[in-house]
Amino acid sequence: MKKITLASVVALITYCFSMGIAAAQNFFPPAVSDALRAEKLAKEQMAASVVALDGGKLALNWRDKVKVIPASTEKMVTTLAALELLGPDWRWKTSFSYTGEISDGVLIGTLYIKGGGDPKYVAENLWRDLSRLRSMGIRHIAGDVVIDRSYFEADKQDPEFEEDWDRPYTAQADAALFNYRSIAMTISPRKDLGVALVTVSPPIEGLSVPSSVPISRKKGCVRWRQALELDIDNPWQPQFDGALPSGCDEKVLAYLVADANQYWQMYLKSIASEVGIQWSGKVAGGFVPEQAKPLFDVWSDDLATLVKLTNKFSNNVFAKHLLLTLAAKDRPERPAGYDHARSLLNAWLHYAVKVAPGEILVDNGSGLSRNSRVTTRAMTKLIAYGWKSVRMPEWISSFPISATDGTMSKRKVAPGSAYIKTGLLNNVKSAGGMVQARSGKRYAIYAVVQGKNATKTDAPIDRLIEWVYFNG
Repeated sequence: MKKITLASVVALITYCFSMGIAAAQNFFPPAVSDALRAEKLAKEQMAASVVALDGGKLALNWRDKVKVIPASTEKMVTTLAALELLGPDWRWKTSFSYTGEISDGVLIGTLYIKGGGDPKYVAENLWRDLSRLRSMGIRHIAGDVVIDRSYFEADKQDPEFEEDWDRPYTAQADAALFNYRSIAMTISPRKDLGVALVTVSPPIEGLSVPSSVPISRKKGCVRWRQALELDIDNPWQPQFDGALPSGCDEKVLAYLVADANQYWQMYLKSIASEVGIQWSGKVAGGFVPEQAKPLFDVWSDDLATLVKLTNKFSNNVFAKHLLLTLAAKDRPERPAGYDHARSLLNAWLHYAVKVAPGEILVDNGSGLSRNSRVTTRAMTKLIAYGWKSVRMPEWISSFPISATDGTMSKRKVAPGSAYIKTGLLNNVKSAGGMVQARSGKRYAIYAVVQGKNATKTDAPIDRLIEWVYFNG
């Protein structure tokens, strides 16, 4: 037998490191270590897993069994489960019906709008549907409008994020969600006028916004929302007590309206008037009675389209709707809740993905939670499963592409060669997806940095993506 010397062992190890082969947990890519050190982050603040998808030799399993907070990368789980369990052509239904009678163009009674979980039912859809009512001969609604939200159980905003309850990203799921229940103001700097113009499109009767805000001398644009100091005690008459920093380009400032029925009412009155329907009633929450007479149903965009919007732009309320719809499909006779939805998701993770119980714990499907937990090992296992899934094209194409679009548009790392879903919470930064290395080999990658200073930089995760890209 040939004698193995210490020198040959050292040479072998050096060769493996130079080729980027990292199978042992105690190895860490030097560039990643340097990036962590530069931000005063410990290696123990990061967990990472890299797995070959098509025969590549690169691998990494750094603290891959440690449970970490996934942040918005939780959407990777929700969207793949939705594609497999609902199908890419799943659509949500919104139903219009009434009680009373229609006589000489007047609906004398109550108009019912039952939400079916469509997360993207917006003002343009309502304009289309009220126009349809008008084309059916209804020119006056002499009664109230009732919004039925019973397709989902009532959802609540997480107290953990109470300071941001006025921000659209914290919106709760709503089976009759309309227009994201938000007002979006476009703030356009006009330095020649010394102000920034404020506009809302489409304009809504009863909504009054300031025509302009001052521009300050501050050159940067960091914390511009705080600089404007928006007051929405009356959401239909927002006020500013600040200025837009001069270093800012055009911005969109959106906020949630707390009262969902009031939000529906303001838009209904405005759009009804536009399409030629007279209505002066009220909006209330309630249920469609059995004796209600159907008018028509409308259907949402397909699920594959919604999955793309969910992942590309990390839309929290879309993800919540996807998760709850798993329960709605399974038990359509009762309002869908998170408990049942999670049980279905966990069963799928166990029997399809073969993830051990507890390795992926989803809360509301969006990742806007500090209760969710994953291991990086389980997440690369999920990605590897998704890579072989019949739903792979819809799923992978929904991820932001590095240096190209979505939440990865500004990260100039492995340009065009990494499909990465990102995540961000206070003290948590995460990313996961697929990287095609220069060799042509593809890899599943998942990493989380958490703890103090974790969100100050993208560098540690970006260096990991580059390591895979150049060495895989």
